[in-house]
Amino acid sequence: MALPVIAALMAAGLLAGCAPKTVTAPPPTQQATEPPPAPEPTPAPAPAPVPQGPAKVGLLLPLSGSNAGLGQAMLQAAEMALFESGSDNLSLEVRDTEQAGGAAAASQQLVAAGAQLVLGPIFASAVTQASPAVRNAQVPMIAFSTDRSVAGTGVYVMGILPQLQVDRVVRYAATLDRKRIAALVPDTAFGRTVVGQLQQSVLATGGTLAAVQFYPTGTSDFSPFLQRLGNAKGTFDALMIPEGGDVLHLVAPLLSYYGLDQTKVHLLGTSLWNDQALLREPALVGGIFAAPDNLAWAGFANRYRSNYGTQPPRIASVAYDATLLAGALTRDPNHPRIDDSALTGPDGFAGIDGIFRFRPDGTVERGLAIYEIQTGAFGVIDPAPQSFPPPGA
Repeated sequence: MALPVIAALMAAGLLAGCAPKTVTAPPPTQQATEPPPAPEPTPAPAPAPVPQGPAKVGLLLPLSGSNAGLGQAMLQAAEMALFESGSDNLSLEVRDTEQAGGAAAASQQLVAAGAQLVLGPIFASAVTQASPAVRNAQVPMIAFSTDRSVAGTGVYVMGILPQLQVDRVVRYAATLDRKRIAALVPDTAFGRTVVGQLQQSVLATGGTLAAVQFYPTGTSDFSPFLQRLGNAKGTFDALMIPEGGDVLHLVAPLLSYYGLDQTKVHLLGTSLWNDQALLREPALVGGIFAAPDNLAWAGFANRYRSNYGTQPPRIASVAYDATLLAGALTRDPNHPRIDDSALTGPDGFAGIDGIFRFRPDGTVERGLAIYEIQTGAFGVIDPAPQSFPPPGA
């Protein structure tokens, strides 16, 4: 089934130039005035006038403070999308979530400025602060967070949720008859999210969650945890290790010592494994993980480097896709107001990170690929889907 025009905007805009854009300053404080006299009663309210000029879309980012670098990169990605789409019917109103009053004040300013849609913020705490103002004004928000708990009516989370990654890789492992899962996870909200999704996914695939080992943040010696998993070998045929980076570099060389090498146990991961440095770990060869398809990302990253002279953070594609979506929804010159029905269509949309669609509860569905760690490369062994099944299928 065909996806809406965001995919066409991507194809048409890839060679377009990108010009610099400045952050829009907050509007000046309005002086109080005497209230006007009450109007005479009328039989029915007049129809709301069609907004004039470009559609205003708000963008909430940390543009000062410790995360200013990330915020600036996300802003640049949004600017790229705006210029590459060729849309002349969209105006980005940018606010700093680190200003006085935080994300709550920034969100209120965007509502007062007439934003029809708000993109961002990045972090769950800022989404929580910003949500009341947009909900009260019935202005949809597309947050860049990966925390599903902040989603809800009118507030959509667009990040690559860990739940989606875990479910995709567990379901694929089930097709290989690897249905008995164990997990080595951090004792954090992220780790508990992974375990919660594992419980749901193994139930859906007829599998079992055989063993779970939680390790404290900052652990440098994983031997005790791997020993306990090794003692349970034979009860599981796949091991989920959701973290990448330093943790995986410490864990990988110990796996065979505790009888957990991939001749016996299939390793499962998340998009945190999509790290070129991990290709140097021979113990990980054959491991699989779910992540967005890298092909469109590579083209985006090349254009970003050409425009800004630096490598974009991986999350920058979320800001790009959200802005491209906003451009797609406001291409009508009369730009009727963006509402929940426009965002929750069953066909979804397509962007740098593949297809996605929003559910009425504010969560996101995504089409993810399955990657295998091969010698010197990540190989796609199950491509990302190009369309969604009907909801509930």
